[in-house]
Amino acid sequence: MSAERLLSGIGLPLLQACVCEVNGWPVPPLQSEQASTPEILAAGLAGEAAAQRTLQVFCAMLGGFAGNVALTLGARGGVYIGGGLVPRLGDFFFASDFRQRFEHKGRFAPYLQDIPTVVITDTLAALCGVSAAVAGSEALPRA
Repeated sequence: MSAERLLSGIGLPLLQACVCEVNGWPVPPLQSEQASTPEILAAGLAGEAAAQRTLQVFCAMLGGFAGNVALTLGARGGVYIGGGLVPRLGDFFFASDFRQRFEHKGRFAPYLQDIPTVVITDTLAALCGVSAAVAGSEALPRA
């Protein structure tokens, strides 16, 4: 199983099933009647135990994965988190273990502590970038 599979909106129901299995809670069926990502998100933010724990695990796993990517790519200017799920988590995300797991890389922790992590909240950010690239905008950095 890849990190990309679990760390996405479509992977959230599978992650919830794993969290329930590990904690001995009733496991939601993995068919079409399973809880949808928006339902898990709403239940987690409302404090329902299984969904809330799923969101906590999601944020922690995302932090570990993002830290690995930052190390692999030699990031210095920041790691930008986009997508449909994280921006909807709001304060829950910032209170989660994301940043702790992002930095928890042994001797590389000091390197990672200096890298900012930012949540992209502009839902049109990708389209604006593509539009500028297609138009040949001078605002884009040139290699």
